[in-house]
Amino acid sequence: MQQHVPAWACALLMLSGEASAQGARTPLLDRADARMQIGAASLVPTLRGRWLYADHKLVVGRVQDVRVSADGTTLVAVVARRRWLGGGEIGMPVPLLRQADNDLTVSGTRETIRQIPLLRP
Repeated sequence: MQQHVPAWACALLMLSGEASAQGARTPLLDRADARMQIGAASLVPTLRGRWLYADHKLVVGRVQDVRVSADGTTLVAVVARRRWLGGGEIGMPVPLLRQADNDLTVSGTRETIRQIPLLRP
């Protein structure tokens, strides 16, 4: 039996950021940040406007944007969550997204999707 980490837990971890990540900038960190920004920009045309589905074809919402996480290590899809799931914009780490047929999917139930914190409360 395969176990999955809830999507909301990963999103919370990726978006929380750490104080240690706010340290002194180096040329290596600047180059890494620039590459992450380029990666985010290159995914925007592919993901923006697509509907995101969870388990059992549950419609989570529509992808609005792709950004770099607060800690600068992961690309995050900004999803406008459906009202009946709590509404607001949530961040879904791009590595958790999957393509099934022509659908963009993420592992999660109605309860786990509702527990994902908002990007801007």
